[in-house]
Amino acid sequence: MKEIYYTYNNEAIASCVMIQVLHEVKSIDIARSCLLLPFLLDDRTVNYLQSVKSEDLTLESFINNRPHLFTTFNKRFLALMPITINALMMLSKSNQIEIAKTISLKQAIQLDKIAMGNRFNEIEKILSAFLIMMEKHNTTQLYQLLNIQL
Repeated sequence: MKEIYYTYNNEAIASCVMIQVLHEVKSIDIARSCLLLPFLLDDRTVNYLQSVKSEDLTLESFINNRPHLFTTFNKRFLALMPITINALMMLSKSNQIEIAKTISLKQAIQLDKIAMGNRFNEIEKILSAFLIMMEKHNTTQLYQLLNIQL
């Protein structure tokens, strides 16, 4: 992917997203955590999730209604994997999270919405609906539905 993609999607925003996800779910398995950024750091995906009613949202309907967002999902997944790993390692080394069989917060961190910026605020708005959509499937099913190829 292009250098601008990395500049726009970096470990700073990735770390903030990971912390916010962990605030909501308490713990997440490592493989599932790798699926977060390809969804949440994609502006088109965030915009679509803002436009639909969360109670009607399923991953299958999302894929069927917006297939163009998923034609490059595996490419985004692979491009964001180093950023995911780096963000998780930074959070672990700074004692913010614990990585074992699952990833969990060591301590509560309050992220100031104003200081975090508009992009993070837009992601935060759809986060609960996104997580509800994702929790309907186990991690293996998610990788299959999203056609992840490692």
